[in-house]
Amino acid sequence: MRNIDRFENVISKVHEMSAHHYDETLPLADMRFFSLNRMQITGKDVEVLPSAQRLFANRLRVPHSYLVRCPGDLQAENLNHWLREEQERRETLFCRFDGNSLRAVFTDRYTALDHMQILSRMVDYGFNPDTEVHYSLDQEILVLKVPDFRRTFAFGGDKIAPGISIANSEVGILAFSIEAYFFRIVCSNGMIATTKVASKFRHVSQKALEEFPHILSQVVYESEHSQRRLEISTQTRLDNPLSTIGSFNRQFLLTKREVEAVNLAWEAEHGPTMFNVINAYTRAAHDDSMTAEEGYKLERVAGFILGMVK
Repeated sequence: MRNIDRFENVISKVHEMSAHHYDETLPLADMRFFSLNRMQITGKDVEVLPSAQRLFANRLRVPHSYLVRCPGDLQAENLNHWLREEQERRETLFCRFDGNSLRAVFTDRYTALDHMQILSRMVDYGFNPDTEVHYSLDQEILVLKVPDFRRTFAFGGDKIAPGISIANSEVGILAFSIEAYFFRIVCSNGMIATTKVASKFRHVSQKALEEFPHILSQVVYESEHSQRRLEISTQTRLDNPLSTIGSFNRQFLLTKREVEAVNLAWEAEHGPTMFNVINAYTRAAHDDSMTAEEGYKLERVAGFILGMVK
C-alpha cells in the first residue's frame, strides 16, 4: 500500500518509529531461547520479532518454516542446540533492539545503515521538505519514492512523472537501493525500473552514503531510456496477455497472495498490450492487502518487465 505525504512528515514518522531503537554487540553464551518468539539475553527477557526470528533461523541453519510448526519447547530445544554450535564459530552477534524487543541479529561485519541516515543525506543533497513523496513504511522496510512532476512526459492519453526510488531495511529484508521510479498520474500507479547504475549496497560499509550524489544523478539521467520503453510497451500487442502474466508470475516467483493481487488488478487494467500487463503489477503493488515488502517487489517486477521491452 502506498502513502502520499510531504517529505518532512515522513522524516518525522521515521524519527518517531526509531525513538526506542538501540544496538548492542552481545555474547552468544549469554543467549537462551524459551521459544521462537521469546528468549533471554544477558539476563533480560526479550520478545523476538519476526524479522529477528528469520535471521536467527538462517544464522543457525534451522528452517524457519519448520520452526513455526513446532511447539514452543521443541523450538527452544532446536534453537539452543544450534546456538551452542554457533559459539564454535563466533563469540558475539550484533543485535538490534526496539525497546524490549529484538528486531535483528547480524555478524560483527554488519554496518548499520538506518533510515534516518539516508533521509538526512537526502536533506543534505537538497531535497525540499515540502516535496510530495510516495512511501511504504513498516517495522521491516522503508520504500521512499520521489516523483519529479517538472519532468512529466506524455504519450497517448497518459501522463507519467519520472523520479527516484530509495529502499532500505534495517533488519536484513533487503539491501539499500537507489533506482528509477515512474508515477502514472491517471491511476496513481507506480513502477520501480532498473537502470545500468541502479545500485544495491549491502550493509557492510558506508559506501552507499558516500556515493549517494553520484548514483542519484546517474539514475535520473539513465531513466530517460526507460521512458522510451514505456511508449514502446503501449505499441507491443500480445496474443494472450493472461498467459504472459502467468509466465511472469512463475518467473519472478510470486506468492499466492501476490498472484491474487495481480489477477484482481488485471481486471481493472486489462488490455491487449504489454503496457496493460505492466500496469496490472503496478496496480497490485498498492493494494491494501500488500505489505511494504510485497508492494516493493511487485513494483520492481513491473520494472523488470519493462526492461524486456525492445
